[in-house]
Amino acid sequence: MAYNMTPRCASLLKSLAAADFYALDLKLYLDTHPDDCEALKIFREAVKQADACRHAFEAECYPLRASSAGKDGEWDWLCGQWIL
Repeated sequence: MAYNMTPRCASLLKSLAAADFYALDLKLYLDTHPDDCEALKIFREAVKQADACRHAFEAECYPLRASSAGKDGEWDWLCGQWIL
């Protein structure tokens, strides 16, 4: 079963992309400033936010990773937007 990208799913995916980008940007900063304790604290919170966004998307839309598939007893990994 292929899923359609509803406006709600598109909004959740956009939030996830922004949260992942922010966490990645902080990671790159920490690669060059490993002793910045405040940045590390912000990074950890950003990762939590990205995880929450990913969980919200996968709970409402479809799995983004194979490890998130099959929770409903069906192999739904291939049911995302990329399947036409």
